[in-house]
Amino acid sequence: MSRVLAVYSEKGGVGKSALSAGLAAAARKRKRRVIAGDLDPRATFTAELGISADDAPEFSMNDLLALDPEGQTGLAADAFTPASEAWSGVQVIAAERALANRETDNVAVGLEFRLRLALKGGVGPDDVGILDLPPRAGGKLVTSALVAATDVLIPATLDEDGRIGAKEALSTIKLVKDLGMNPDLRVVGIIPSIVPGGRSTLKDTIAAYLSDTYGSLYRDDLVIPRHAVRQQKIGRAHV
Repeated sequence: MSRVLAVYSEKGGVGKSALSAGLAAAARKRKRRVIAGDLDPRATFTAELGISADDAPEFSMNDLLALDPEGQTGLAADAFTPASEAWSGVQVIAAERALANRETDNVAVGLEFRLRLALKGGVGPDDVGILDLPPRAGGKLVTSALVAATDVLIPATLDEDGRIGAKEALSTIKLVKDLGMNPDLRVVGIIPSIVPGGRSTLKDTIAAYLSDTYGSLYRDDLVIPRHAVRQQKIGRAHV
């Protein structure tokens, strides 16, 4: 069975795109082909993979969701764009600002199921699909990704944004499952993200809350530290 990982939180700035890129890098080391789908109109994941707004492909995630598949599967392959040379082996379904229009698209019937149909056959059993979701409560883009995914990873900064983002993401995931849109969707971990060094009362309190509330879902063995050097590089790339 193909595996498609959705990276989701209902708060911005918690490291969703960084975690998505890290998953892509890990999959590449295992010689797996990666299908990277960006559902955030800000296109941060797209930029991380070396595709700038100036190099935007003609067929993007926006076009894929706007297209009526008429029952066809595998259409995602038409949107695949190779990532930069530094990301060899990664095929990107790029985001663009116009993707935000799909949230208010009342013409596209069944839009929430289009990505699942598109990826079926496009992500093979030896491939890994990674979907970077926008930081919002539900909506058509989030639902499209959660319907298409097999698993969800939730990055959580150890502050109020991280706590709230994880809590509300789990509520949306439960709703998608309860409505029968993707009853087999699994949450495989809440990952401490952009964690500063040293000790602090807030950091320790939020970590304890996440551990007590979510038990083994909270993966404190997978802490992602804060890297100022990476932030500086990303900042320069966008100037």
